[in-house]
Amino acid sequence: MADAAWFGILQARGRVAGMALCGLIALAACKCAPDAAVAAPEAKPEAYYEITLRPELDEGGAVEAIAVTSRLHGGLKGGETRLKLSAPVVYVNVMGVADRIRDLRVTDGAGPVEFTLEQDDPVPGGFPYFRHWTATRDVEYPLDISYRALVQPEGGPAGPAFGIRPSAGGVSGAGAGYMIVPVNSESNLSYLDWDLAEFGPGAVGVTTFGEGRVEVNGPPAALMQGWLMAGPAGQYPPAEEETHFRAYWLGNFPFDVAEEMAYAKDLYDYFGEFFAYLDPAPDYRVFLRQLDTEPYGGATALANSFMLSRGPARPEEMGGQSPRSTLAHEMIHMWVGGLSGEHALTNWFSEGLTTYYEYTVPFRAGRISLEDYISGLNGLTDRYYSNPARAMPALEIGRVGFSDGRVRHAPYQRGALYFADLDARIRATSGGTRTLDMLVREVFALRQRGEIQLTLEAWSDFVSAELGAEEEAFVRALHIDGQVIYPATDAFGACVRGAPAPIEVDGESFDGMRWVRVEGVAPEACFASGLPG
Repeated sequence: MADAAWFGILQARGRVAGMALCGLIALAACKCAPDAAVAAPEAKPEAYYEITLRPELDEGGAVEAIAVTSRLHGGLKGGETRLKLSAPVVYVNVMGVADRIRDLRVTDGAGPVEFTLEQDDPVPGGFPYFRHWTATRDVEYPLDISYRALVQPEGGPAGPAFGIRPSAGGVSGAGAGYMIVPVNSESNLSYLDWDLAEFGPGAVGVTTFGEGRVEVNGPPAALMQGWLMAGPAGQYPPAEEETHFRAYWLGNFPFDVAEEMAYAKDLYDYFGEFFAYLDPAPDYRVFLRQLDTEPYGGATALANSFMLSRGPARPEEMGGQSPRSTLAHEMIHMWVGGLSGEHALTNWFSEGLTTYYEYTVPFRAGRISLEDYISGLNGLTDRYYSNPARAMPALEIGRVGFSDGRVRHAPYQRGALYFADLDARIRATSGGTRTLDMLVREVFALRQRGEIQLTLEAWSDFVSAELGAEEEAFVRALHIDGQVIYPATDAFGACVRGAPAPIEVDGESFDGMRWVRVEGVAPEACFASGLPG
């Protein structure tokens, strides 16, 4: 399953919350990426940040580092006295990011700038913590910052694909996997550009924010919340075709990438109609890379984009499809977002609701069969009821972090079953005139307009008003304290039924649920009241 919107940590729709990184900087649905990326205008404000990325190749033609040159214009935020820079020591199981920064040089009109160093205490579970550089004197503006960031070496723990890794003659990763940035400047606008000279003709340089030179809203730290890819990458559709959806890839995949990205674009367009409140749906970019050495990375969403990172193809995969369920999951994150608050206490919402729609919406769109839908539901519930963390409190799961993938995914599974059950409760209370889809569209529209801050308490209040019964105590018992849930028998639509049943997983028996087809109910009638339009 995907690694995304724990992005309660990395994202918060449209803004960077400083070097707390959206929760930590805030990995997701604070979507720390900017709201827009457009061609840079000629007129510039007094305070801005310019950065150019130049991938460097070793003698064998593989990328060994990204050389960064940047210039900071303007000054410091009000109340700040000395320039401060920060880079991750660890970023979501990517180890040693700051340790791979070489040849750091900061100069202004008075010459080289020296720094004192501090470092945060380590955070368990592979979550981010940072190294900080503080200038030993006042600086003049503009000032120049340059360094080389070495690629992430092979080996190390598994985790999301934030580290910059070489593959197929190019390089890819995320800004958080290599950048050191000013964190107390008054700049709220950056210009990012590429020097691709070492690649030769035909190379691309692209980020979450756009192709080539782009303008990025937000402080310099906003650049950390974007994917990047440079080199001889494949593209869908061709570069000359205008489109709101683009994909880029490095490596050899066991499926037809262009064909699978056409499928993803079709699904993305359907999501835009289904969730409706983002109208039109924003531009979106998919990045895919194939790595020859571990860690391979998985799939992870940032704002308006995601990265699918994987290892070499296995023989049984050849000629097959892409992981379409994963594609759906990562794209849905853009509409779902998340709750404000501590990641460990809120990711049940971002990941649970995304997982619920990952299973239900492609089926409702006619992209998967009823048989595959039921098979997917049984796989979901098997993983939940056999999960050693099925009754584990949220904070305990958070402390485990990225060291155990099964434990980390318990909130995904528990959350998905909660939202399925909530849909059944809403339909029962309203006599079928209201659904979960209707509620979330209304709530997300309010959030998008800035009329509400969506917290656990606020969500519970919306549900309480919908049901005419208090919801918060149940939400806390289930998602915070770890109560086990058995959803309503019609939780996943009128065409399937669930029932308590023992399940066998790896030779062990667990009390679980199984889902079967309801004879006489057509697949298109399963969620008839909740379809778009």
